[in-house]
Amino acid sequence: MTSKWRPVTYTTDGVVVRTSNLGEADRIITLVTPIHGIVRGVAKAARKPGSKTGGHLDLLKHVSVSVRETRTLHGLSQASTVNGYRGLRDDLDRFSRGSYISEMAERFSVENGANQPLFRLLLDVLNALELSDNPEMAIHFYEMRLLQLSGFAPELSRCVESGVELEPANHLYSAGRGGLVNNESRPVGETALLPASLNTIKLLRFLSRADVVQATAMKSGEDENRQLSRILRAQIHHVLDRGLRSEAFMDEVRTRPGHANGIGRTMSDSSSE
Repeated sequence: MTSKWRPVTYTTDGVVVRTSNLGEADRIITLVTPIHGIVRGVAKAARKPGSKTGGHLDLLKHVSVSVRETRTLHGLSQASTVNGYRGLRDDLDRFSRGSYISEMAERFSVENGANQPLFRLLLDVLNALELSDNPEMAIHFYEMRLLQLSGFAPELSRCVESGVELEPANHLYSAGRGGLVNNESRPVGETALLPASLNTIKLLRFLSRADVVQATAMKSGEDENRQLSRILRAQIHHVLDRGLRSEAFMDEVRTRPGHANGIGRTMSDSSSE
């Protein structure tokens, strides 16, 4: 005889990573949480004027919320804001980057799968995106650390084709093989390899061991930023087997006139690799 299923109610922290309207007044909310992984639920009457819950359950807010489990969408109530990230949500460039990292957090999470390091990473980088003068490097740090936490850390010391330790030089990057490829070991007919200059490789290695404060203090040139973006995104796309919806939005905002890269110290200011 099977046991009778009983709903459970609990309170959890979470970051709102997606919202959609339901009916005339309700809203479906997707949260990334530290203990319960992805939580999807309905906030009843959240879109009604004066709703005590709706104002808290906006995109990119860190909230505390009561969850009543059901067999389908859970019920969400008694929400309160822990951190609204106002400076991030009021700036289109920073908001677009926040949307990008929150989508990645959702894609790398599962329902009922605890992942406190990923949740802590998301909070740290949302905070950096709100406050740092170098949001570009905050994104690269997040991409690298997310790959590491998920077991897909890029190989940056040895050629993934030959196994030989890499000399300090320009090399290539293979997302399919998960790391750097020596120019001399380039597979015949391989077309998916990405250029990785010596400075870009130094930055990748730096990001693999830095914390968010150190990462956002580092400045990179346009060429290195472009290569970092292509390499880290290619690796994430390979892991997920698809791209991310928020990329186009973020890239469109970044290419608008007046957009500037972050500031910070350069690779020449750091210790050599």
